[in-house]
Amino acid sequence: MRSILQVGNDSTLRTIRASVLRLTGASVIAASGNEAMGILRREHFDLVVFCHTVGQQQREKISLVARKLDVRVLHVLPLSVMSAAPNEAAADPVRLLAKVNETLSDALGEQQSSD
Repeated sequence: MRSILQVGNDSTLRTIRASVLRLTGASVIAASGNEAMGILRREHFDLVVFCHTVGQQQREKISLVARKLDVRVLHVLPLSVMSAAPNEAAADPVRLLAKVNETLSDALGEQQSSD
């Protein structure tokens, strides 16, 4: 089963977004920025999804560890942002789910081609 670590510092947004991410069929663990590093080091994840409520410095530290562990990283942007970079997704649930599924599929494809 695919697994996602959803990181956010607003408990309400974190809970809602984790529920939305579970619609992908993945196992989802939601954590604050302070909790995420320890969880990431203890458990395997295919993807880390950051809420826009996580500060830049904290995102960078966690992203560095995630990438060293070969885990994809996706940053959720506030609704006011119109265009996203390749590792970013809109906060709109439908667009977020599409981007998460695309990212997980890409990661799975790369793993299979390297086997």
